[in-house]
Amino acid sequence: MVTNSVEWLPIPGKEHLDLPLSMGAAHGSLLVMTQIPQQEDGTLNLGSAEEQTRQVMRNFQVELEKAGSSLSQVLTITIYVADVADAPAVAKVWGEFYPGRGPGRATLGVAFPTPGLKVEMTAFAIRG
Repeated sequence: MVTNSVEWLPIPGKEHLDLPLSMGAAHGSLLVMTQIPQQEDGTLNLGSAEEQTRQVMRNFQVELEKAGSSLSQVLTITIYVADVADAPAVAKVWGEFYPGRGPGRATLGVAFPTPGLKVEMTAFAIRG
């Protein structure tokens, strides 16, 4: 859906619902997208911080490609963790997806309203 030249990206599997939020948005070549460890069947992966990070990064791979981008076109990612002690586990998985120089990142400790949720990320990328 396009409104005022902003393209709102629906949440996968929930496109049919009239939700007051989106997975992300795009304007021209700029793409902003947030991912949680939602699995393909719509349930949350509430495993370890490593498992959740891996799920989030796989989600980015799929959804960025659908939006005309890729992990290699990510400029920066903000990582939200429920426990900052999980930052090394997140960094380990990050290295699986960005083995060399990757995009900038910031990691913040937050309180999630969903029990068991350990990781959420927002990426700024270019597309096209």
